[in-house]
Amino acid sequence: MREHFQPIDQLMIDWQGVSRGAEAERALNLLAAQEFDVASTGACDLFELVAKLRGAIGDPAGTWAPAVVQAMLRSASLHPLIPRSILQAILPGLVTVARRLSWGAGGEWPDGGTFFSDLLTTSWEVINEWSGDNRPYALLDILSAIRCRMRRQIVGGRTAKERPIGPDFERQLTTGACSGLSDLEVLARAILDLSGTQLDPTGAAVLYGHRVLGLSMTEMSKMTGRSRRFLADRKKRAEHELCA
Repeated sequence: MREHFQPIDQLMIDWQGVSRGAEAERALNLLAAQEFDVASTGACDLFELVAKLRGAIGDPAGTWAPAVVQAMLRSASLHPLIPRSILQAILPGLVTVARRLSWGAGGEWPDGGTFFSDLLTTSWEVINEWSGDNRPYALLDILSAIRCRMRRQIVGGRTAKERPIGPDFERQLTTGACSGLSDLEVLARAILDLSGTQLDPTGAAVLYGHRVLGLSMTEMSKMTGRSRRFLADRKKRAEHELCA
């Protein structure tokens, strides 16, 4: 299992070297001047900004984190180190994606570490492709697109445990997510085609995260800053509307 995390170890070593220098400080100043949510963190360089974001995961007081990730993606073009900061900040979510996909089991990768290296490359591509986008659910959208692209490369025999939602529904969600649509747009379009109903956007996001990404309520609570009770209630309403 240790080889799964070797790419993360290397990423952390590299990050130590680039996130505390003059360029990292300049990148943060540019970002903070453009984005109030980033400035309000009080971080002095990108290393501290990412550390604050990572520390906010699971903290009831960390409701600011999703807005900061959204702001970083929106202004990622200001400096080349900003996309790298996003990648560094979402590492816990990438580990979750890898785990949901059983570290590439059944695919072409010889081991989990190789799979995770490809997952990091895909993550970098998504972040840079979406640079400048203003996505309210930026973190979930990024992870969804990454999962979708990696899943397409896995050939049969996967052991990932996911809740089934039906092949037609899954096909529509996968096709839409890989086309660049947001999670909400993908789910709303698929549901509209299948049932002729319009789902509440928040409920759609929660339903997508739980049923398609396989995220738990605790994981989504950490990513969005909303309580598990709130998310569970919205999911329940969405399922009721979907089945009505």
